[in-house]
Amino acid sequence: MTSRSEGVQQRLPAPGQMFFFIMYGFMLVLILKNPEPAIEYIKGGLVLCVRTVIPSLFPFMVISELVVASGLGELAGKYLSRPLRRLFGISGASACAVILGAICGFPVGAKTTATLLDRGCITKKEALRLLTFCNNPSPAFIINAVGVSLFSNRKVGIVLYAITLFNAFLIGFSQRFFSISQDENNSHDIKKYPGGISAFTLSVTHAAESMLIICAYIVFFSSLVGCLADIISGLNFPAVAVALLYGILELSGGVSTASALGPDIAGICLCAFIIGWSGLSVHFQVISACSGRGLSYKGYFAAKLISGLLNSILTYVVLKLFPGIMLPPDVSTAQPAAAVRLTSTYIIAVLLVFAAGIAVSRRKAG
Repeated sequence: MTSRSEGVQQRLPAPGQMFFFIMYGFMLVLILKNPEPAIEYIKGGLVLCVRTVIPSLFPFMVISELVVASGLGELAGKYLSRPLRRLFGISGASACAVILGAICGFPVGAKTTATLLDRGCITKKEALRLLTFCNNPSPAFIINAVGVSLFSNRKVGIVLYAITLFNAFLIGFSQRFFSISQDENNSHDIKKYPGGISAFTLSVTHAAESMLIICAYIVFFSSLVGCLADIISGLNFPAVAVALLYGILELSGGVSTASALGPDIAGICLCAFIIGWSGLSVHFQVISACSGRGLSYKGYFAAKLISGLLNSILTYVVLKLFPGIMLPPDVSTAQPAAAVRLTSTYIIAVLLVFAAGIAVSRRKAG
């Protein structure tokens, strides 16, 4: 009797697997129940990919592959090795993933991390640490799409980007104090990358394959969120709950719905949370970019949730201290310096953290 019950328990899926099984079933029923709207939203997702996602992301995907294949990342790593080791517990070879992840947007940081792992430049432990903080929205998306397009206020976008990047580095720094249960050595086959023309053609090919997968997730989640919107529109759900639900699933739809709450603290803080969390669509893109490498994503999901919470809390504090940030540009002329000082403060804080790491490294080396 005991052995039979133990066998049944072993066959039961884990709580995480059960959650995804339920979510998959819900997605399937939702789309099958609304096939015509789903087709229209799929068309909208394809248009979004062709007009926005591919032109803005594909060149950076190619560049990230070339940077690693050409050895430029290793060159940068020679100068950043000590601060990266002291601050984040990662080697200098990780420098290109940190830099590209901060300026190029999803999922370039994750893709660069996977490429570095394939080449044997970093260990699995370093890859897991990188994934927790090197995969962020691009400044173009946060400043222009969110700040300018949604809130009609560039200062809001600048502040959100500065806070997002600061919290990402803060999470990366905190990884030094937590042990990650992962072998130091790579257990999968290390891929050999050719040089010259072959490196370029291989980089374009890999970027194109990754781009296709990214667009597939964008199209699917566009359809899912659209069908969900049609159902929710007939219910009396609070606007905040609707925006949060959309944001959990998909980044762009979430921030767009949250911004409709108005350019006040509630709308901006909700956008900050959604930007930090980034949405399941992005998370699946990251998992797809790093699949087949024996990595665990529990730390990644936890880090993104913490990032969302930190984003919303810090944004709330900042907006309380500098309420002029929320005013339209033509109204907030009385406090233009406040936003500039605030943004400069975060940028300087990040630079000081790196400078402190370099100083400590040199002192210990001396």
